[in-house]
Amino acid sequence: MRTITHFHRLRNNRIKIFYIIAALAFAYLICGLFHRQIIQHKYFQQKESRQNSRRIVIPGMRGNIYDRNGVLLAGHRSVFSINLYLHELHGEFRKTYLKRTNALRQNNVKFNAKKLRCDSRVDVIKKYLDAINETIGSNYVVSSDAIEKHLAQKFLLPMKIDDNVSQEVYERLMYVLPKNSPVQLSMDEVRYYPYGDFACHIIGHVAMDEYGKQPPNERIKTFTTKCQMGKSGIELGADSVLRGIPGYELWQIDTLGMARTLLKSENPRHGGSIRLSIDKNLQDVVEGALGDNRSCTIVMDVRSGEILAMASKPSYDINLLVPRISHNAYNQIASKGSWLNLATQGKFPLGSVFKLISSIAFLQSGEVLRTDSVFCSGITEVGGRKFTCKNHTSNIDITFKDAIARSCNTFFYENAKKVKKDRLINTAIELGFSEKTGVELPHEGRGFVPTEAWKKARGFGSWVGGDTLNLSIGQGYLLVTPIEVCCFTSSIAANRLRTKPTIFFNGNCGNLSNHPSLGLDETDYNFLVNAMVEVVENRSGKQAKVENLKVAGKTGTAQFFDHGEKRNLAWFTCFAPVDNPEIAITVMVQEKSQYDSYWGGTKAAPIAKKIIAEYFLKNKVPFVGSIH
Repeated sequence: MRTITHFHRLRNNRIKIFYIIAALAFAYLICGLFHRQIIQHKYFQQKESRQNSRRIVIPGMRGNIYDRNGVLLAGHRSVFSINLYLHELHGEFRKTYLKRTNALRQNNVKFNAKKLRCDSRVDVIKKYLDAINETIGSNYVVSSDAIEKHLAQKFLLPMKIDDNVSQEVYERLMYVLPKNSPVQLSMDEVRYYPYGDFACHIIGHVAMDEYGKQPPNERIKTFTTKCQMGKSGIELGADSVLRGIPGYELWQIDTLGMARTLLKSENPRHGGSIRLSIDKNLQDVVEGALGDNRSCTIVMDVRSGEILAMASKPSYDINLLVPRISHNAYNQIASKGSWLNLATQGKFPLGSVFKLISSIAFLQSGEVLRTDSVFCSGITEVGGRKFTCKNHTSNIDITFKDAIARSCNTFFYENAKKVKKDRLINTAIELGFSEKTGVELPHEGRGFVPTEAWKKARGFGSWVGGDTLNLSIGQGYLLVTPIEVCCFTSSIAANRLRTKPTIFFNGNCGNLSNHPSLGLDETDYNFLVNAMVEVVENRSGKQAKVENLKVAGKTGTAQFFDHGEKRNLAWFTCFAPVDNPEIAITVMVQEKSQYDSYWGGTKAAPIAKKIIAEYFLKNKVPFVGSIH
């Protein structure tokens, strides 16, 4: 009896343990279900959304570019495309594939399923392309590789058959293509430049490219159609403003990856437009004045730093790069050297224009007076080297003012010995000749002012007296960009240390006030300006002289090597009117061959004259009387 009672007691205890274990297991399952269904609901919902949804990014239209007077410089034109929607052909792809596999299996023929699938797709697409080719007399073909790549990467986007068909072809196909055809036509807007090569280095160009990033905080697979993105000039420099804000379409897809339902969409927004500081009419004059020379010119408003015109030759037609650049167009532009904007990216020796910087250094040092003079025999000897002066007759006394006006090398050689190299170097650096000017165009170059430390570091030896003499006349290791020279000229005109250029209308808030002065007292400043006036009135810059207008300028001729051949660079920089300066102009022209004879006064100065005359004629600014 005790044994039976003990057995039942043990049995009841085991049942209780079983119930406890079962209850715990059931509670665990309930908690797990609660965690999955309630707590992790959002996570799994997002995961499902990522698996079943696809996003298509739609680029916004690019903003326009205008000149300072509202003339359109970069807008849009319509282009017509033939597109093939592969996801709509999925049924035909599968039907053709199954038909071919059944036929091969009935004949006991072995086959490669992947290759057969690709061939089936090609056959289906060829049927549609043949119909188009017969209608418009074209010869469109699509390779198997192109089809597979598109299906793998962009199956929800249309496959471009031709993205630049004529309007006539577009209209013909509109009448013959059924509405439900997988072949559809589209009209898109691409960049258009109404004036071809006009201001091409300022405006720049665009290229078709894809957005590089997924939408923020999204893991949904995203397809992006190509958009127009800036690649050079202001198109690149202001790309973030010009490029529109993209929209999108969010599609639900089926198990085969085909689009099923449009879940959500947002329209793209138009990019912002930009107003440049350049004046189209003045820019036309500048480009015409340069002709086909390898050259550049910058015209700047002295008061605001606004660039009124900037041209670099050779140029190129920007429309050749739209909607895409061909190999022939690229090679043609590259062979002429047209990609480079000489005004902001070219680096050149400055020649005698640097004598204005040397003059400022002399006057600031106190070691050279306005009344000083030097006897010029035509030769200065330093360290066993002979430095010549051939800019005027020899064996005469040259005053400081005449040295600037007649560009006497000897005067600057002798006085450079007095003020030493550091004074010349530091003055050039203070005036901005070793830094970028900050103009809003991308890839700007910067000038180079050599120093003793730099020369030693490059293994060129110690600084010698000849280096100082060369620097004083703008030769040697010195390099400048034309825009630096124009900014410096504007600084002289406004009696300020630095001028910050801008390519935007009303940039710098329309004025450059509260800038430090040039560092000369009034008498020395007037002396420098009057010497520059003498250059234009009676000396090497006479071909820039405009009747009844006082112009201050400086000519320069520097030597450089072009593919091993020595060539001249003709420089002329000036500002006008002297009594109330409005514009500064810098012109640089390169010799093309050994048979040319380019000089600042004969080649560059006449170009400046045309620009000055046009500017003051158009703006009807009263001409100031001639200097006496």
